[in-house]
Amino acid sequence: MTTPDTAIVGNGVLALSTALELMRRDASLSVTVIGPRDREGAATPASGAMLNCFAEITKYTLASDASRAKFEMCRDSLALWPGWLDLVCEVSGHDRPHTVSGTVVIENAVSGDLDSENFDAMLDAVAKYGEAHELVSPRGIAGLDPTPTARPLRALFLPAENAVDSGAVYEALRAALVARGVRFVDQPVAALTRDGDRVTGATLLDGTQISAGTTMVAAGAFTTPLLDTVLGPHDVQPVFSGTGIATVTQRLGAEQFGHVVRTVNRAGSCGLHAVPFPGGRDYVGATNVVFATPRTRPSAGLSHFLLQCAIDQLNNDFAFAQIEQWRVGNRPVALDTFPLIGPGPLDGLHIATGTYRDGFHNSPLIARIMADGILGGTSPYDHPFRPGRRPISVLTAAESAGETAYQGACTGFEASLVLPRLWRHDAVPALFAAGAVRMYEDLGSSDGLSPDIVPFLVAGAFSEDGPDRDAYLRVKSLLADRGASSGLETVR
Repeated sequence: MTTPDTAIVGNGVLALSTALELMRRDASLSVTVIGPRDREGAATPASGAMLNCFAEITKYTLASDASRAKFEMCRDSLALWPGWLDLVCEVSGHDRPHTVSGTVVIENAVSGDLDSENFDAMLDAVAKYGEAHELVSPRGIAGLDPTPTARPLRALFLPAENAVDSGAVYEALRAALVARGVRFVDQPVAALTRDGDRVTGATLLDGTQISAGTTMVAAGAFTTPLLDTVLGPHDVQPVFSGTGIATVTQRLGAEQFGHVVRTVNRAGSCGLHAVPFPGGRDYVGATNVVFATPRTRPSAGLSHFLLQCAIDQLNNDFAFAQIEQWRVGNRPVALDTFPLIGPGPLDGLHIATGTYRDGFHNSPLIARIMADGILGGTSPYDHPFRPGRRPISVLTAAESAGETAYQGACTGFEASLVLPRLWRHDAVPALFAAGAVRMYEDLGSSDGLSPDIVPFLVAGAFSEDGPDRDAYLRVKSLLADRGASSGLETVR
């Protein structure tokens, strides 16, 4: 078997985009992409592929250096997409994928005050950066017909934020790579291989070894077990699975959405959203639950929650829509929820994962960053997200516990939480706080983690066994190790 210059373990959008960027720069390179063709549980096939930047703003987005750096990546990536699509279509010979122009972000009163806080933060951000926007009447949004109790309070139109058919982009990328001579290996990888301080390739599930000058791991939520075959448990922070489900429905007589329509970001989620597809279909998504390992089937509870939200908050006629497809994907969520991109702790190893909800959106830029590192050049793009860093903390433990409880209460309200009439709504977060406080006491950490990941860790902290417990103990060990790549790095 010919030894490629670069072997890419994983065949998602980051893997394929990096392969194309490498071939664009040097057509003489030999590149092999390794991964099963069905890609069960992968993030890209399940995505609605919203190219959103300002629509993703929360009250924390611009509150720390690390969060601002991630936001700037999203802005820069958004600007790259038109030219990137031109390149992919030119090389592949495919038609330009279906694109939805413009995004409408709504604020309604179904959830808690978090919606208003994030909407206000979004308004401040578009004003600060001079982003094109327009406050529009919620009653004039095409296709939006919620229940009266879920009607929007405010709505913001972002004309530069779009959506694109992720499946069509993926197939065009694959065709472009075939046209450039990239080799695909349709098998899972069992382990990486190492010789001294250098990663030398990968071993397939059938025992076949593929050696390479450079090995890039871009396996999404499936990354950590692969890295564990050549690295210590504290060398790179663990990557967990942000499992999300979506449905593709066929409308029966209801008015079609004219743009992407979505809520502001909500607790642990990108918010409820609908992306109009051709032929009277809609992609509807919202969910995100962090687990230790990927899931591949839709759960009854999340499915019920998603459909309830779509019917109540987007259009009552979704009750009569025909479900064409359920999609399940697993977003790669690093412990600190920030990306892991760049050279790894061993020579010959490069890593691109931990992108959480931004992998597809940021793929053109991440491909450039990865190609810079693999080819040994100096990257013009500086970022704080090297894989070997200590996990970043932007909150204290007390702030994290409080915000986790607050967001948990907001999720409860969205899911029709009904209180005894003698209770005040602002007392509800206290019901959610105890577990997070106890977890931080057990960790012995005064620095906090993202509220997106705390509920999953709380579950692991107080379970007796299982993957969540194992994941929690790994995190506890990592945070107790204050070595160069362990502990928490405070960034405020």
